[in-house]
Amino acid sequence: MRHIGLIAQGGAGWMGGSEYIRNLLRALAAAGAPEATLFCFGDDQDRWRDAGAELALVRPMWHAPLVDRLGLNNRQFAAALRKHRVEFLYPLTYGNRENIGLTFPLRRTLGGTRWAGWIPDFQHRHLPRFFTPAQAVFRDRGIAALLAEAPTVVMSSGTAADDLRAFYPGYRGRVEVLRFATCPHAEWYEPFDAPELPERFFAVCNQFWLHKNHLTLFRALALLAARGIRPVVLCTGALEDARDSAYPDQIRAAMHENGIAEHVRLLGLLPRRAQIELLRRCVAIIQPSLFEGWSTVVEDARALGRPVLLSDIPVHREQAPPGGRYFAPESAEELAELMATAWAHWPAGPDLAAEQTARAAAECRLAEVGRRFLEIAALS
Repeated sequence: MRHIGLIAQGGAGWMGGSEYIRNLLRALAAAGAPEATLFCFGDDQDRWRDAGAELALVRPMWHAPLVDRLGLNNRQFAAALRKHRVEFLYPLTYGNRENIGLTFPLRRTLGGTRWAGWIPDFQHRHLPRFFTPAQAVFRDRGIAALLAEAPTVVMSSGTAADDLRAFYPGYRGRVEVLRFATCPHAEWYEPFDAPELPERFFAVCNQFWLHKNHLTLFRALALLAARGIRPVVLCTGALEDARDSAYPDQIRAAMHENGIAEHVRLLGLLPRRAQIELLRRCVAIIQPSLFEGWSTVVEDARALGRPVLLSDIPVHREQAPPGGRYFAPESAEELAELMATAWAHWPAGPDLAAEQTARAAAECRLAEVGRRFLEIAALS
């Protein structure tokens, strides 16, 4: 495999998608992939330019050409693939048209370029109450179109791969599992000026989406307050959900109704380094999500050696982070008990010894992810 093409994903509305591609780029570099091209689009160019510069320091032969989204269509994308001599392209998704201007069918566009699809998860099947009928139909139609052509589909967990086989038993292509890992950057473990952080706090680093389950966290905090326990919780992430425009108001109302507004800080989107510092310094990371494909936050906790209180869902059990403590996803009582114990007995970070061990393990794991990806590319 001489030349891999990666398509930039995510953005302010989906930070997990951005981190997925960034970590994959680093994994490929760690595994010694010969060459990779990162395809970015329109306004995303500036956001991804630093990723290209960073990788150039790691692997000087790598490059990140930027393909302008304006006017992009299947024919123009086909020309870009030929120009850069891409042999394997990843990831194509059910949202190609909205993300990068490509429409199914893709056979003529991709020509002889081998490729694989990626489906992050099947949340709309497991939690239909969080989707309108139109949103669910959009996902189902897009996934069906992808599966009609994809020679290989990559899933981020064995849990999601089982879902694919259950929901689409007619799919005859390859189903591969690539469990991504957070890439540890050297600067994460160095001193960092993070003003105005409290001495002790819990960290929650999720977008404010319905399934991220902040409301259970708020109920747990109310239970703790009734017992005279008032921990500080710092929350990052954009306060919006495209599926429900009223949800931000629900979040604010829940904070006040539960009498916890003084103890919860909504920090919005933070630069990655600032977010990492929150995770390093917290008493514990809380991941209350009702559903995940593979949690970036849990992988961050693993790379930093931090304990995490996480919802007891199948994919979190599959991730099995060291120091993980589980609670029933919608049980404020169970979460409150875990928080009370952590607040009373666990020290704030950073734990430098745990970080050193976690960093070494993360670097090994990253290379393993890169090698696994190259294996999938060779088989597709």
